[in-house]
Amino acid sequence: MIPFNNGLGLVKDEKLCLAFINSDGKKQVVSKKIKKGKGWNIVFLRGLLYFFVGIFLYVKTLLLEERENVRSEEGQNKAYKNAQNFVYASNFLLLFALAMFAFLFSFVVLGFLPNLFVQKFLQGSSQLLQNFVIGLLRFAVVYLCFAILRLSPFMHSLLRFNFAGQQLLSEKNKPSALNFLNFVVNVCLISTFVLSFIAINLSWAADFFINLALLLLIESVVYEILFLIQKSKAKVVADFAFITLWLVYRRPNITQIEVGKMAQIELEREAEQNYAEGQVPLSKVFAEMQTKLKEAERYEKSDMEWIVATVLNVGRAQLKTIYAIKQEQEQKILSACCRRAKGEPLSSIFGFVDFYGINIEVSKKVLSPRPETELLVEEALKIIKKQKLQTVLDLCTGSGAVAIAIKKNCSAKVCGSDISKAALTVAQSNAKQNNAEIEFVHSNLFSAFKKGRKFDMIVSNPPYIKSDDIEKLEVEVKDYDPRIALDGGEDGLDFYRKIAKDAKKHLYKGGYLLFEVGQGQAEEVAALLKACDFIDIKVLNDYNNIERIVYGRIG
Repeated sequence: MIPFNNGLGLVKDEKLCLAFINSDGKKQVVSKKIKKGKGWNIVFLRGLLYFFVGIFLYVKTLLLEERENVRSEEGQNKAYKNAQNFVYASNFLLLFALAMFAFLFSFVVLGFLPNLFVQKFLQGSSQLLQNFVIGLLRFAVVYLCFAILRLSPFMHSLLRFNFAGQQLLSEKNKPSALNFLNFVVNVCLISTFVLSFIAINLSWAADFFINLALLLLIESVVYEILFLIQKSKAKVVADFAFITLWLVYRRPNITQIEVGKMAQIELEREAEQNYAEGQVPLSKVFAEMQTKLKEAERYEKSDMEWIVATVLNVGRAQLKTIYAIKQEQEQKILSACCRRAKGEPLSSIFGFVDFYGINIEVSKKVLSPRPETELLVEEALKIIKKQKLQTVLDLCTGSGAVAIAIKKNCSAKVCGSDISKAALTVAQSNAKQNNAEIEFVHSNLFSAFKKGRKFDMIVSNPPYIKSDDIEKLEVEVKDYDPRIALDGGEDGLDFYRKIAKDAKKHLYKGGYLLFEVGQGQAEEVAALLKACDFIDIKVLNDYNNIERIVYGRIG
């Protein structure tokens, strides 16, 4: 992982990717392939390759950033350009001053002072000891310099980008010993000590080439040491590695993580692709979608994948194998994304949802099934298969999603009922399209069922929103789902009371009643079941750790 200024680059194996934020705030991403050779797997040689690829990436990022900044100036007025030229001149002078300071610092602090200390306190001791102490002093000074740089405000952005990229590459929220900056810091520290300790003193030409050879050897050895540290799971090794790791990392903010994700997308999808004329990299489409949805505060990665997969007519798992799409497909995807950004649900945009692996057509006549409702189906199927239940009633079936999902995954007979004739029409159509044999009954809860009609299980996702809260709901719910499927009365529990009270008349002994409930309602619904003589009452959390499913059985 290699960052530079307000941007970053990623190196993973032989692949290279650059990303940075332009002066106008626009994210720029460029990818490039580094030809893979056998050297990447050869011990010691791979360390040299890693070093030189990293240096190349730094220079590449610097040149790319400067090129984009020059482009962004096109069309600006003369006064602004003059001001920019003044800034560039100032930056050049600052860099020159820093270079001079670094030269003087190296000469005085790393050269003169350690030698003076040794001459004063170790006069007459062996040359080996003197060199050893000089090496330690220089090591300590260099380490202190890195520590001061780490605390400097102008380094914060670079170190945060470094950690952001490392998290994306390793998919772990912890530092990596093989991080490029950590590699460079270790090379600087160890080479400072080793070259001081050996202290070659022949001729200037011989000294130069011998020290250069030693430096290359040190780079290789340091890489292999860090490689072993990275592979080790011992805590003592991790603690030892942290001596330098803390120098190169800072906790990233949202901006740095976003840019890192863009670079990661380019690395994974674009680095090895040549796109035909009229095609668009899918990674850039994803990046644009992400920007639109985040600006609208409606970003969900699953929504983006669902939109793209639906337009391309492929499964979401197949998206990883697609690198470019046609321009007309891009337009359809971005059009759907804009509608989603305005609050329109995906079910309304496409007219169907993917529920438990089944396509369910929806409209404003029915409630669009939510992902958390899949947990109701999942738990129902577990009980049905374990207890070998034969009959199931889906009360308030709506689109028929729950009833169809249960029927498609077990051998039980399934019945679905709803008070809305329009909803039943949609449910019947969905059952037919999914080849699910289900009996549908027009009924206000149990009113149309004969007194003797009983089931082994009743499942229900009834309306549970408080009447006064409906107008406070998200646009995608209150404007696109029918009110009759939302309104649960003054406290949201009207339907639970009625169903819990009458369900035992329509359940066989030992039969189960399963509910999906709204956030914060689980405790009260569980109390209702207990009051109606249900036993073995359990509450299950959904994927967001919210209490979502409440069920019990008749004793």
